[in-house]
Amino acid sequence: MKKFLLIFLFFSALIFSCATAPVNVAPDGRHIPADFTGVVHAGMSANPEEYELINYMDASWLLQTFYWSRIEPEQGNWNFQSYDDFVDRAIDNNKKTIGVLAYDVGWIHEDNKSHRYVSNEQLPYFLEYVRKTAEHFKGRVNAWSIWNEPNWHFWNGTEDEFVELSRQAADVIREVDSDVILLAGAFNRNVTGLPVRFIRKMFKSGAMDKVDGIAFHPYELNVSRSIRIYNQLRKLVDEYGFADKIWISEVGFPTGGSYPTKFPLERFPEVIIKTYAHLASAGARFVLWYQMFDPAERTENNSEHYFGLWRSQQDHTSKGAEAFRLCSLYMSDTTCYVLTKRDGLPGSMRAFWFKGSICSALVIWNEGGTRNINIELPGANHLNHNISTGISGSILMENAVRVGRDPVVITYNHSSEGRPVFK
Repeated sequence: MKKFLLIFLFFSALIFSCATAPVNVAPDGRHIPADFTGVVHAGMSANPEEYELINYMDASWLLQTFYWSRIEPEQGNWNFQSYDDFVDRAIDNNKKTIGVLAYDVGWIHEDNKSHRYVSNEQLPYFLEYVRKTAEHFKGRVNAWSIWNEPNWHFWNGTEDEFVELSRQAADVIREVDSDVILLAGAFNRNVTGLPVRFIRKMFKSGAMDKVDGIAFHPYELNVSRSIRIYNQLRKLVDEYGFADKIWISEVGFPTGGSYPTKFPLERFPEVIIKTYAHLASAGARFVLWYQMFDPAERTENNSEHYFGLWRSQQDHTSKGAEAFRLCSLYMSDTTCYVLTKRDGLPGSMRAFWFKGSICSALVIWNEGGTRNINIELPGANHLNHNISTGISGSILMENAVRVGRDPVVITYNHSSEGRPVFK
């Protein structure tokens, strides 16, 4: 994201933001898939310690860009080796992969430089790259996403040209592999908000006819605004039957740099838990966190260097990995309920109940200060999890629970159907 977009977001937030994210009440519950969580830019290194961390976090999906310039650096010179290694390691570790098919190669342009643009005349070259890549990884890559953030600086052509690229690329992939998951869009917001016109063009043109979902990146100033723009997209795509087909292939917040979206490091676990809880209740198909690591050498003002769940590939200090792990372990493969006043919940509190077949989780926080509340939960083995360290301890439900801005995560084993009750 470019700095002037983020400056715009900052000033618009002063006018439009509110403290509380919209609550997506789901009285009958929403099923959360078993493969709900994933990480961007993970799994490319041959270092086995990286997969120890990935497996520890229980991430299901790994996303990498399958750069055309790396696969076909010269016309007709195909090289899949680095991506073969990535995919094979993922398969060995029971991880699913999503490959982004993206960007151009210098040799299609007169100046031999990348322009993040493929004209209609150059499109056959791009489609050949798509075909070759989809054929090569058929049965091994689980999902393809066509391009990345075309409504921003990753696409320098017209909307109509991108729509045509997406439509034809989807046709080619479906000719090669009828079973692979196929995503289009990968939109984020721009300076005017959600790119409504662009998204409508994708649907009206037929570019979305052969895909399984729309990829979306709800980057915003805070969690409340991220959920708000997600809900705007959901309402828009519901017109085309895609309300339950939104795949969050990137979302995140930096802990440093100059972006106005940054949060202090000590608040990073809080932001991760709240993002996943809200997007789960809102119906997102899966949510991939951007990204796995901060670089070892960081530039102080560059927020792109501060999105990682871990300090770096060399320094395995958790920044938010423990919070991500809690989301993976206790939100995936559950039914999510948003708890409300009918459950006895005070108006300032937010609570999400993730009901599993055996183990359930309650995620709760208070929007206004700190307060004590009595919670009645069924079952046994009630554990309170520290979202920063991951350390858990037994909790006696007959005692009041102190709840503030940081989410409280309580898990328990159960055999009854009883809902949590607040007193």
